[in-house]
Amino acid sequence: MTVYVVGLDGADWSLLRPWANAGDLPAFARILDEGVDGDLQSTLPPVTFPAWKCYSTGKTPGKLGVYEWYAYDRDEGSLSANDASDFTSREYWEVLADHGIDAGVVNMPTTHPANAREMDGVDVVAGSPANERKTLTNPESLKPELLDAVPDYRVKPDLVLNEATPEELVAEGKTLFDQRFDAAEFLADERDRDLVHTTLFFTDTLQHRLWDRPEHLKEAYQRIDERLGELLERDDADAVFLMSDHGFTAIDEIFLPNQWLAERGDLAFADDGTRTLLSTMGFTEERLKRVVDRLGLVSLAQRLVPKSVQGLFPSESGRVAIQDAAIDWTATKAISLGRGPVYVNHAAFADADDPAAAAERYREALADDIRDLETPEGIPVASAVHDPADVYTGARERGPDLVVEYTVGVDAPESIGGAVFGEQTEWLATHRRSGIFAGVGDDVAAGTADLDLYDLAPTILHYLDVPVPEDVDGDVRRDVLAGDATDRDVETGPPSAIGASDRGAGEEVEETLRELGYLE
Repeated sequence: MTVYVVGLDGADWSLLRPWANAGDLPAFARILDEGVDGDLQSTLPPVTFPAWKCYSTGKTPGKLGVYEWYAYDRDEGSLSANDASDFTSREYWEVLADHGIDAGVVNMPTTHPANAREMDGVDVVAGSPANERKTLTNPESLKPELLDAVPDYRVKPDLVLNEATPEELVAEGKTLFDQRFDAAEFLADERDRDLVHTTLFFTDTLQHRLWDRPEHLKEAYQRIDERLGELLERDDADAVFLMSDHGFTAIDEIFLPNQWLAERGDLAFADDGTRTLLSTMGFTEERLKRVVDRLGLVSLAQRLVPKSVQGLFPSESGRVAIQDAAIDWTATKAISLGRGPVYVNHAAFADADDPAAAAERYREALADDIRDLETPEGIPVASAVHDPADVYTGARERGPDLVVEYTVGVDAPESIGGAVFGEQTEWLATHRRSGIFAGVGDDVAAGTADLDLYDLAPTILHYLDVPVPEDVDGDVRRDVLAGDATDRDVETGPPSAIGASDRGAGEEVEETLRELGYLE
């Protein structure tokens, strides 16, 4: 028998409940009628990296050493992309395997490179930015079996996202969704996995771009519903759990925190003559993408054009990804990475009588200034500015100095260039913390329950009668379980913390972020 976990990246009840109630999503409706469901509170910031690993480990970013897509090295004064090798914890499926419960994982972001470490008893089909032409699986011997079972399996869409029509995006989504479910069923049927997790990442991509076209989003979710219905009818399905790494909401205002820091004089840049020259000559990122798309060379370009070259092409908007900007670290006091973490460059205060005290005064003043910021409409930019010690546990290795919780509807990309407020991107919607959770099956409760993202790993471990690592941050939620699991004592197991690996795939991560629209 098998437990299935279906991860829907960015899924939001504001879309799914009305469609289910209207009869447009009968499989979702069945789970809502027969099982347990509720909101799932994500981490801060509510983004792919590190949210998926927060789910699979049951820990806050402070114990994982990863807070966003990018990391800031204070000693080197540099930025680098995170990947699977940077997370300092084992995942719950590794704990399951220790106790003889074999697991399979399909397409979960944060699992690339697939060979970041050995995991006996766990099959991994890596998520983006993995590549079916390279190391895709762990063990590597799994790859030919997967491609034999799902011949056209691919990790990333074969189109230029911001040049595609809504119809093309939805069609691509349906293809990718089918491949994810096919791979999950292959792991259950041919590899005899006892638990299978599969992530549908393209739901996030569609919602970013088609939030104003709900009929297209519904069409995409209807294909998911069809496959979900088939999963519910499988003879081997003990239970099916649904979850998302975060929710979604329309963008009301765009705020560029690094542009704000630059205009304050807190973030400084050196000249970048190459990008200026390309812009003057009319060579822009968007123009390059249009040419590649028209010539049908998307896959080839993704494979051959390195991140370092892509980053030279300026956006038509004038914005530049902060990762591509020529930062003058000698004159920079702070930088924002992602949609929340803010880092203070402590080296900028080295000449003060008491450098640590000077950096702390600056940090506190910066937090107050962010709290006071308002949009042109008079809405607070941030609903809260947190001390990382208040929202993260553990040693908080490589951690930020502030964590900004932006007001729902305020998107805060890390790019530089343009106005502090009011810039436009191809995204129409952004993330919010409240995602989805639901479950149905043997020994799964009926009713409602709101969970934290960190609760899923310990709850699934307890459901399968496996000890819960003593260093998780989440709780075993008995209110989503039924039968013996509700009465059984929670058994505590050894900690699941590990060291970071030295295997990296940072450049591939950056290339994928650029393709998805996370970087200008």
